[in-house]
Amino acid sequence: MSTLIRTISSAARIQCRSMSYQNKPREFKVVLDNETLYIDKTLAEALGWKPEQDVNGVPLILSGWEPQYFNITRSGSDSDLLARSTVESSRNPRVKQVLEYLRDQ
Repeated sequence: MSTLIRTISSAARIQCRSMSYQNKPREFKVVLDNETLYIDKTLAEALGWKPEQDVNGVPLILSGWEPQYFNITRSGSDSDLLARSTVESSRNPRVKQVLEYLRDQ
């Protein structure tokens, strides 16, 4: 078990070093009406929208891991890759075993 934890920790450190964090986490108010999520300009820009894009928009991905890990990221971004990896890892029995081990510590 400890070898697996060291391997995951090393991989996580490498991944974190390669990602650049431009902003600290922030909270935004959003409105959901039917299947449309309305957001303000600041959040739109944080997700990659620029005024010169006109109607072309920004491709976003909605990923999730039940019961409580859900995210919306810009398609193809470092955040998208990390979110997808997190969801994929949630299906790996060895990762689940490590998370249960860490939770119990």
